[in-house]
Amino acid sequence: MLKRIFAVIGLIVILSWIIATLALAVFPIPMKSILFPIFAAGCVLLPILLWLLLWMISVVTGKKNIATLEVNKEDEEILSKTSTEDANS
Repeated sequence: MLKRIFAVIGLIVILSWIIATLALAVFPIPMKSILFPIFAAGCVLLPILLWLLLWMISVVTGKKNIATLEVNKEDEEILSKTSTEDANS
């Protein structure tokens, strides 16, 4: 239940940020030239930071979530073969 609450809060924050950015782009607001680049950068950085937070939680707790990075055994074999071939070259 707590995860859902945090997910909804995160979505609300991201959507609010995007709406504020659109409002800055459309309406004549004082200090627009300063605020718009900050909000535009936030539209890119905020989801990335939230994903990193989820990933760090999965690393610390050891529990899988949507941000967990998993490598299949087949992928692991391919990676080990290519790294061995690179070392031999």
